[in-house]
Amino acid sequence: MPAEVTGVDEREDVFPDHEVLELVADLAEAPDFASASGLMLEQLTNAAGGGRGALLVIDGSGQHLEIAASHGLAPDDTTRLSSALQRTGHPLMVSATALDVVICRADASAAMGVPFAGAVAIPFSQPRSRSAFGRTLEGAASIAEAYDGCELFPLRETGRGHVGRAPFAVAVLEGCPDEMVLGRLARVAVLAGSVLARVFVSDGLRRSAERLDDQRRLLTTIVNALPDPIIITDATNDIVVSNQRAETLLVSTDHDSYGRRRAVEINNLLFSSFLSKAVLTGGVKSTARELTLVDPDEGMDLLFEVLAHPLPPATGRQGAFVSVLRDVTDLKRASAELERQFQRGRVTEMEATRERDRLNLILNNVGDPILVTDDQSKIMLMNPQAELLFELPATAHDRQWAQRVRANDTKFTTVISDFTISPVPFRRERLTLANPRTGVEEPMEVVAGKVLNERGEPLAIVSVLHDLTKQVENERLYLELKKFSAELEDRIRMATADLEAQNLRLQWQSSELEKAYKLKSEFLANMSHELRTPINALIGYTALMLDRIYGELTPKQVEGLNRIQASSQHLLALINDILDLAKIEAGKMPVHLESLTLQTVLGEVVTQIDLQVKRKGLDFRCDIAEDVPVLFTDRTKLKQIVLNLLSNAVKFTHNGSVALTAEVAGADLRLMVRDTGIGIHPEHLQVIFEEFRQVDQSRTREYGGTGLGLSITRKLIALLGGAIRVESIYGTGTTFTITLPLHSEALPMDEQVVRTMIGSARGVS
Repeated sequence: MPAEVTGVDEREDVFPDHEVLELVADLAEAPDFASASGLMLEQLTNAAGGGRGALLVIDGSGQHLEIAASHGLAPDDTTRLSSALQRTGHPLMVSATALDVVICRADASAAMGVPFAGAVAIPFSQPRSRSAFGRTLEGAASIAEAYDGCELFPLRETGRGHVGRAPFAVAVLEGCPDEMVLGRLARVAVLAGSVLARVFVSDGLRRSAERLDDQRRLLTTIVNALPDPIIITDATNDIVVSNQRAETLLVSTDHDSYGRRRAVEINNLLFSSFLSKAVLTGGVKSTARELTLVDPDEGMDLLFEVLAHPLPPATGRQGAFVSVLRDVTDLKRASAELERQFQRGRVTEMEATRERDRLNLILNNVGDPILVTDDQSKIMLMNPQAELLFELPATAHDRQWAQRVRANDTKFTTVISDFTISPVPFRRERLTLANPRTGVEEPMEVVAGKVLNERGEPLAIVSVLHDLTKQVENERLYLELKKFSAELEDRIRMATADLEAQNLRLQWQSSELEKAYKLKSEFLANMSHELRTPINALIGYTALMLDRIYGELTPKQVEGLNRIQASSQHLLALINDILDLAKIEAGKMPVHLESLTLQTVLGEVVTQIDLQVKRKGLDFRCDIAEDVPVLFTDRTKLKQIVLNLLSNAVKFTHNGSVALTAEVAGADLRLMVRDTGIGIHPEHLQVIFEEFRQVDQSRTREYGGTGLGLSITRKLIALLGGAIRVESIYGTGTTFTITLPLHSEALPMDEQVVRTMIGSARGVS
């Protein structure tokens, strides 16, 4: 076979011209490159007579070939050929780029991965001005050196060479046709290559347009799927492009409600104003700023973070910006909530710190030793009181001290280890620990509790040691006390029997005393009555003699009669007091209730006491409130009460004044007798109301009397349902205050009521 295909006559019967024209026409009308390449390959394989072949196209890198169409090849053959084509400097790639025919024998075909016993490679070209593929390789003759059995046949015929042509593809056909057939096929490849290249370019452009449309649709879908509004504006801040999220905020339709259209208008104004300010301040370039818009559907405020970037001049939009609005409403709320939680965390941390400090302070000041151990019974924490038992000071060098500390640790660890593996959450146990400094054995009680995690496993054990020294001593004392108590019970039982016997004797004596007291009261009442009759006769006859009924009297006789009369009246007063006391105690003192005017009663009392007041030269004042109503009480007893108190006041007052006041206090009448007399010592205020008792009990006392006046007065007041109290400053004066009901009620005068009344009267101060 010649080394160069030049001037070879072509066989017209192999590929007639009319078939070539039909092939070119069919290629031009092919819907896509796959159909055109398949048609071309089918025609070439039929013309070559082999029946099998492949059409290879230079890939985009210009370095390798890839299979565009195959005819009669098995899938394994196609795979093996595709793999071989990836080798750099493949003979078929050289054939395509050098635009020369390559003929390969069987051994060379197998080395190149071609699945034929023999093969021929027919290159395709296109006009260089429209070429977008590869480059022409120099030194194509080196193929013969690289692949033994492979021959290169350059095309040098005018119109078929390299001038103005660019490599495009190569057809690998089975068989080795003769020179005339080879020339005819090369001519067909040159003629049909341009058409096939145009179909390839058109198909590539179509696929590129389809890919561009797909990418555009994908990009639009992605942009519309973004939750953030994306807006492209021109130099006048008019919206050019926006995604669906932006349209919901900035675009309205005629079917929208007035409120939504109004919200959209506000959003457009706010966004335009934001862009204008950002451009003026120079802060629009890659600067994030906040913008508040209105949600047209919900009416709530939305906070956005705006990222605005100028579009590059290559886009053809001078002054245009793309703005990304990131909705940070929830982020701001979460940030605020996070800040609040952070502040709460800080507060909680501070509280925990304070609580820890407070706990440490408590632990350090607790008198009992406290220890915290882990799940391995190792001591993690203890207070200073526990350190005295379980920790050896750095300054301690006593061997016995160290031994005692280790012994204490061993005893305590044994107890806690047993407690750790037990299922109970709490335990109390006694043990004896040594005082490391003194060596004294001290009884202790361990109160331990487990700290559990969420799975119920013990994390730590808190143990408190209580010193039982006092308790042990108390238990010993308790046993002794119990023994003594049993002995004492026996003694008390014997004493109780004696007391019961004495109580029976006392009850009998009390009954006898009550009988004697009753007989005494009756005797005094009878004797006082019998004594008053002759004394009245004595007073009467003395008065007749002083009135000269029985004749004239000498001065000495008058003096004697006056003394007799004074002594008789004094004796009569004593007898009257004793008689009144006896009647009261015997329950025979009658009470006559009537309506009376206080002014009238007190006027009669003042008239009786006026002579005594004038004799001692005292000032006397009687003040009666105007609002005192009509009283319902015993007239005689009221006069006797007031008269006794006024008489005492005049009796014990040497100079100064005596005052009587009356006023209403709620439902009671309050009478007060004040004097500026000698007063009473505080220790004597409780004894002045006792019968036959005066403060001065000596035989040389200055003031006379039986000592029954205040006792009778108190009992009469109690009889009328009132009370009396006394206030006094020794050497300054005394005040007696009487409280009587405005409306007294008659009391039953049996003996028991009188005793109760007298007992209550004695308790009045």
